[in-house]
Amino acid sequence: MPVTNLQSISDEIDALPVYSDHEHHLPDAFFAEGMTLDRSLERSYVAWTGFVPDGTEASRAALLDNVRFNSYFFWYERGFQKMHGVGDAITLEKWDELSSLLSRHYTEDPDLHWKALLQGGYERLIQDAYWNPGDDMGHPEAFVPTFRIDKFLYGYHPEQGAPDDIYPWQHYGFSGGTLDDYIGMMRDTVRERHAAGLVAALKCAEAYNRGLDLAEDDREAAEAAFGKSPSLVSPEAKRLFSNYIFHRCCELAVELEVPFQIHTGLANLAGSNPMQLIPILERYPQARFVLFHTGYPWTAEAAGLAHNYTNVLPSLTWTATICTSAAIRALHDLIDVSCSINRITWGSDCWVPEESLGAQLAWRHIVARVLTERFEDGRVRANDVSVLARKLLFENNRAIYG
Repeated sequence: MPVTNLQSISDEIDALPVYSDHEHHLPDAFFAEGMTLDRSLERSYVAWTGFVPDGTEASRAALLDNVRFNSYFFWYERGFQKMHGVGDAITLEKWDELSSLLSRHYTEDPDLHWKALLQGGYERLIQDAYWNPGDDMGHPEAFVPTFRIDKFLYGYHPEQGAPDDIYPWQHYGFSGGTLDDYIGMMRDTVRERHAAGLVAALKCAEAYNRGLDLAEDDREAAEAAFGKSPSLVSPEAKRLFSNYIFHRCCELAVELEVPFQIHTGLANLAGSNPMQLIPILERYPQARFVLFHTGYPWTAEAAGLAHNYTNVLPSLTWTATICTSAAIRALHDLIDVSCSINRITWGSDCWVPEESLGAQLAWRHIVARVLTERFEDGRVRANDVSVLARKLLFENNRAIYG
């Protein structure tokens, strides 16, 4: 049946599977510790607003008063309703009742947290278990790991840990040696996991810790920092060491022929504009750089990079739930200017299934709105709506990640 309006386009999109290029789904143990609505929200982006429910009526009331119109909360609530089969809004009066329902569902099925994703329309999710890179959480039916390389960027000394309190030498069993030995350990670790099917991509999220000024590739500076006590290494020397390791990871992405996912946009706002990556894009034309979050708030800049560089894969991961209206504009821009429609992707980027399902609903909504607007103004033919929808919901990620 040909599409004719928003409803028919939405119906067609709702029937399609979704492939997410980014997820931080928490381990089984988290969901076995006693799930409540407060606990679920605490590990969602809603908590990033600063309003975190702690089981008290006052904290719940403050959250609802301040953020119930926020994009994060709206889509979390929609995901909660879908996962737990209710139509009720999350209100102060309904809170305990809905929390008890959530608790009962998790108790009845300990595997609900990941099964709900597959039952709710996901066919596969790329998992970034940053606490243990390359981990599929024991559920390969749902998750394919990306390998976050950030830990390696801090390994100039055994006493230097990454910001998440993981010490690279200890975590990866490096017993010491030269800088080349350290790089060899890193390469061997990633290659072994890749050979085992546990590296669908590399991932760098250093924009949370520093700027994306990664261009300098200074072997001499890396040598000078390597092996020195952290107290003797300046912030600039640390930056240059991490740059040097980052470049080796770019080379590894080319060698293994896997995409390299890079966090751009919201994080360290002073340094996360995706335009800072131009020297990297130009130095490694054979690498495929997935620019996450469409650089929000610099979505136009991300689109410009997707226009000029054929090795840029723009991803609306997280953008859909950060700001739904911005994601609609960004998707329009990317369809208009990207070198290839086959490079535009999306992922939920969530920790708990309620929010992951809400994020999926947000993405379906955005795709439906954009395709409807383009159909109505003549920029997309009726027969091409399904073609575009399939690419955006799952075909592009299938082709990029396998």
